[in-house]
Amino acid sequence: MKMVKSLLLGGAAGLAAVAGAQAADLPVKAKPVEYVKVCSLYGEGFFYIPGTDTCIKIGGWVRYDQYFNATGSGDPLITAGGGRNDSFDSPDYFTRARTVVSFDVRTQTEYGTLRSYYRGGFELTSNFVSQGAYYTERAFVQFAGFTFGKTQSYFDTWAQAWSYAHGFLGAGANTAAAGRNLMAYTATLGNGVSWTIAAEDTTSRRGALWDAGTNGLSIGSFPGPNTWNGVGYPTCGFGSVTSDQNIANTASPLSVSGACATGDYAAQQVPDIVSSLRVDQAWGSAQISGALHQVRGNFYGNDVQATITQGPTAFTGVRPGDAWGWAVAGGIVVNLPWNPGDKFWIEGAVGEGTPCYVGICQDGVNGNFTRFDGHNVANGWGLDGVFANAVGNGQNSPAAGGTSNFTGIQLPTVWDVAAAVEHYWTPALRTSLFGSVTSWDPGSSGNAIMCNSPNAPTRGIAGQTGAPGVPTPANYGTNPISGGAIAGCNYAFELFAVGTRTVWNPVKNLDIGVEVMWSQIHQNMDPSKIALNFGGGGNRAAGFYSPSDENVVSGMFRVQRNFWP
Repeated sequence: MKMVKSLLLGGAAGLAAVAGAQAADLPVKAKPVEYVKVCSLYGEGFFYIPGTDTCIKIGGWVRYDQYFNATGSGDPLITAGGGRNDSFDSPDYFTRARTVVSFDVRTQTEYGTLRSYYRGGFELTSNFVSQGAYYTERAFVQFAGFTFGKTQSYFDTWAQAWSYAHGFLGAGANTAAAGRNLMAYTATLGNGVSWTIAAEDTTSRRGALWDAGTNGLSIGSFPGPNTWNGVGYPTCGFGSVTSDQNIANTASPLSVSGACATGDYAAQQVPDIVSSLRVDQAWGSAQISGALHQVRGNFYGNDVQATITQGPTAFTGVRPGDAWGWAVAGGIVVNLPWNPGDKFWIEGAVGEGTPCYVGICQDGVNGNFTRFDGHNVANGWGLDGVFANAVGNGQNSPAAGGTSNFTGIQLPTVWDVAAAVEHYWTPALRTSLFGSVTSWDPGSSGNAIMCNSPNAPTRGIAGQTGAPGVPTPANYGTNPISGGAIAGCNYAFELFAVGTRTVWNPVKNLDIGVEVMWSQIHQNMDPSKIALNFGGGGNRAAGFYSPSDENVVSGMFRVQRNFWP
């Protein structure tokens, strides 16, 4: 019996072992493959990140530009060195290659869509080092109506969407490329109407603030921030407080920090307050917007050299009172009924102390305009404001306790009007026409300070009134608050621009475009009474030049491949 039981148990164990071996040899069922799924919630190009409920779109573009009588992005040769119109500084042609990549990530939540967006790229431009530069155009988060990060200003009204380079000539606020650091709330009111309130970075809206009693104003230079939105550029960043290392010396025209111009702004205290009301409907779009901008100066006289106790360059330890610039703008885009895609756009803006809000400055780079032609020159300095203390015998020193000759910050009046129309000849071929006028006027008090400053380039002409004479270095203003402007001196200027662009799309997402533009600096100096002193630069000789209106015709050719922008 024991033998039978042992045989039965042994057989069962053997069968179990065989069964186990056979089970181990059976193939295991593979997990289902998770294919990338299209996300149709947000439009073309989105897909789900595998294993999540989050959608992403990867986009961007690659671009090549070639310019004539213009530099990067089509900036006409009417600024800084390019405006010298010589063989050293003014290239007949210029090139740029640029690529941009974007990431748009969205998730549905109980509060609505949570969105994060990034767009940045690389470029190589003529006259820069071979490795090029990289930069960030957009980096923001949107949630429950709020926006936090870097994006286009809510003040802008379509930002010259029908031109490549029109924004360098004023023509309204344009932050479409560089963007602004901001936080904002947008309320959707229904029927295509929305309202936004925003706090936007104030330093990126600064042009320059000039202490005319202390620092020089030089042709082709700007006493203020010089910056760029890229990393790796050999240019200067924003200076928060001027050091006034160069004082009362037209041969050393810039207030500097290290080697970089900073102007006479004090450190930022309050962001720009921006608000806009917008409507988007089948007929087109319209917007009105407004902004407040704090113009906050540093000390009268120099800021750091306390050993200087007399005259306009004295260390006073006294700041001018803060001034508040403002700007309002309105614009409309109409979808024209006679042809699909055709549009008409017009916008206008006006303000005080806010040249950047009418497009006169691009991050502090394009606030000054210059164009030489022979013995003539046109100039425009788009300052945010001007102030000074007078030449004297110490009446403004802290020991004397005097403040009677402090001017306070004088704000300029600025305005612009711009318009464009675009027509589609075929679905793949379109042409736009555009034009604008932009104005900067320092006002009577501001103009008197500028004209009478010994640090300004204006020189009176000795000789009969109304007739050409001989300018002399001694014949210029000596006291920036001595009264009215010297005869024939008026620092107001206007910028005019007219142009056309044609774009061909031979295949989807490929743009081939050509643009030609005429631009002019219109100045208001009387050449029979005023000459402008230039210290020399590039191949342009030092000497006295006659103020005149100057023009330039510029253009560009662009090829751009877009992939799901």
